[in-house]
Amino acid sequence: MTTIDPAAPVLVTGGSGYLASWIVRYLLEDGNTVRATVRNPDKPKGLEHLHKLAEAHPGKLMLHKADLLDDGSYTAAMQGCELVIHTASPFLVGRIDDPQEQLIRPALEGTRNVLAASTRPSRSSGSS
Repeated sequence: MTTIDPAAPVLVTGGSGYLASWIVRYLLEDGNTVRATVRNPDKPKGLEHLHKLAEAHPGKLMLHKADLLDDGSYTAAMQGCELVIHTASPFLVGRIDDPQEQLIRPALEGTRNVLAASTRPSRSSGSS
């Protein structure tokens, strides 16, 4: 059985999404340090709920820039994490002309990128 260090940060991908936001909140309320990935942490609108959580839990929530289709963009956020909750997924408003290309391929490729980052040796916090 694998033991997860409760002091290690938890990574939540797609942090601005509805389900991810609740997961982040519950993790913070349980005393965890959370790293949440979003497309743009400096975005002026749409992340207010996460900034409010960060204020309520000082030093416990960090937002990291990551994109599902950008291989390696999750590596920094994952540094030192022992638990990853992957909720990031493509989301489109409006017409979907090619579901395979607009939703399925990005979801699969993005999941592969997150999994690849989770297995990179450099993500551990000091154990070799």
